[in-house]
Amino acid sequence: MSLDTVKLQNLILHLAGHPKVFDLGITKLYKLIYFSDVRHLREYGQSITGSEYIKYPHGPVPSRGEKILKVMKKESVLEEKPIQITQEMQRRSLRALRHANLSVFSEQELSTIDAVCTELGAMTATALSDLSHDEPAWICAPLLDKLSPSLMMYGQHEDAAGL
Repeated sequence: MSLDTVKLQNLILHLAGHPKVFDLGITKLYKLIYFSDVRHLREYGQSITGSEYIKYPHGPVPSRGEKILKVMKKESVLEEKPIQITQEMQRRSLRALRHANLSVFSEQELSTIDAVCTELGAMTATALSDLSHDEPAWICAPLLDKLSPSLMMYGQHEDAAGL
């Protein structure tokens, strides 16, 4: 198993058990992973998980996301339960069944993850999706295509020239 896969699995467990992250479902999980990766990419020049992201209607999704979640559920380290939100809407709620191995992350990576959890962990999946729709990499990608790694370097308030 690659270090990137180990980091992604442990990031999922960490987010699923983080005290600042509330009402974690699949969509929210994917956005918190994305924002952790792009913040670290922008501040330190590399992402945490090495994930590629695909443009979906509700925002960026790590390309290995569903596969890794399936493995983690099969290995009984992550639990998924359907929660009825409204009559028409259901959330696939996630709960870590073991603690993340935080030793796979550097101090900088953990600092980035914790900052994202503190700033965004209480937001709803819808609010995080809306926030991700302001990202240049998501805006410019065709639906179901990969987000441009070079555009992921740029935030909502800057362009490729840094203005």
